Amino acid sequence: IHHDLSPHNHNIPSPAPPIPSTNGPSSIHTSLDDHVVPYKKMVRYRECLKNHTAAMGGNATDGCGEFMPSGEEGNIEALNCSACNCHTNFHRKEIEGEPSSRDCYHSPQHINRIG
Repeated sequence: IHHDLSPHNHNIPSPAPPIPSTNGPSSIHTSLDDHVVPYKKMVRYRECLKNHTAAMGGNATDGCGEFMPSGEEGNIEALNCSACNCHTNFHRKEIEGEPSSRDCYHSPQHINRIG
């Protein structure tokens, strides 16, 4: 095994020098007004879709029409519905600005007619 004990020359590129601005002393502004806050979409949980008879091969929901949190926002209790006691995951999620399953419709040409 041969080990080279001579020092190695590594070329490390330096960053490019700043380009002077022609718009005055500085063309870069950093203030709170320049920062854009992303738009947070509103999420609502609608009717409960939990199938209470799935183990027996049936399909029955409890009729809960909209999620109502059991506790204060930020608490674990807020994830359960006070009306049906189900978790938010069982409720239909509706996101503002996105199409939901209720917005879909079938045109007459896709409906099979008998007779």
